[in-house]
Amino acid sequence: MFAGEPEPTGSVQLDAAFAALADHLAERDGWTPPAWAADPARWADEWDPAVPAIFRAEAERDSPRAFRQRGILVTGRSLARA
Repeated sequence: MFAGEPEPTGSVQLDAAFAALADHLAERDGWTPPAWAADPARWADEWDPAVPAIFRAEAERDSPRAFRQRGILVTGRSLARA
């Protein structure tokens, strides 16, 4: 699913989130992350997609490495839904 590089969406945050997801799943499932996931153009400044303020500390604490590294802060519940 992640072998081919997806076209840019026009949103730095979404492109970073796709790269983070590919990297996270590769790490979790034991496969090599696609090269495009390491592209610095697919990194964002800090972004917490739809994380209410009450869960912000949880997102900062629990975001997997692949997401934190790219500036994406998510809760474990948010990632499970994705």
